[in-house]
Amino acid sequence: MSRPRVSVIITSYNQEHYLREAIDSVINQTVKPDEIIIADDHSTRDNSVGLIRTYVARYPGWIDALFQHENVGIPKNRNSALQRATGDLVAILDGDDRFLPRNLETQIAALTKHPEAGCSYSNRYSINRRGARIQIRDTSPMPSGDLLVQIAMGRTGILRSMLGRYDLIKAAGFLDDRFPLHDGFVLTLRLAKVTRFVYIADPLVEKREHEGGVSKHISRKTSIRYFEDIFSEVQKLTADLPPVDAKRIETFWLRRILEAQVWREIEAGRKMKALQHVFRGFARDPRSLRKLWNLTREIAFSNARYQLP
Repeated sequence: MSRPRVSVIITSYNQEHYLREAIDSVINQTVKPDEIIIADDHSTRDNSVGLIRTYVARYPGWIDALFQHENVGIPKNRNSALQRATGDLVAILDGDDRFLPRNLETQIAALTKHPEAGCSYSNRYSINRRGARIQIRDTSPMPSGDLLVQIAMGRTGILRSMLGRYDLIKAAGFLDDRFPLHDGFVLTLRLAKVTRFVYIADPLVEKREHEGGVSKHISRKTSIRYFEDIFSEVQKLTADLPPVDAKRIETFWLRRILEAQVWREIEAGRKMKALQHVFRGFARDPRSLRKLWNLTREIAFSNARYQLP
């Protein structure tokens, strides 16, 4: 039986400093992908485009590239490459991350051993700007099988270490550009709706951590609206779950929205409004007492952290 064809998509946006490491980590896999597609989202601040063209010229017929004529954002950039993919399986790598050498070999073997699973995902390392490892993500085993509830309750980051069946990813609609900060989360949630996952405990990816990430600098108001929109999508995709699971999912997202609401009021110096949110949260979910108590303590001692009017 021949092994499935594998496509690897690498996304790029002004990441020349790291991009060579990302591309080389795919080239140097113990089991080579059948094609590598690099999608650049209109890099203009460095020589990413020139670097990519060098690799395309060096590996004709194996490495392909597409260059956006304007900045289209992460989901659309990823999707433009996905639409070109010809593999049976596909993996997506950000231009500042790295695959470990046995990534594809290990994930192909896992999916071959578990034909009931349409996707595999692995543990991963976090690395700093210099490429040094900071920590390992999973210190205890993560689940395999039906992951719909686990992902719906906020299990993010699977896409970065995932190898998935292309036909399922295509049927799921690729990445949804309505959720630019959680496009991978929404895709994996949709995949969990229709297929099983297999987990690999060995770290197979190194994810680069940046202090200046976009998600770290959006406003609380935007965060609240964003979480509300994601929660609405989660509810649609989990509407047929048993009530006990639906309640757990609802509780998770309402708590997350509540925390963002509380911190918005704290940062604006409106302590009483922050406390009102806490009390309403307790009335809705008395079991969240410890979490709400911690929020209340944060409010009480926030003078040291925020300049109040």
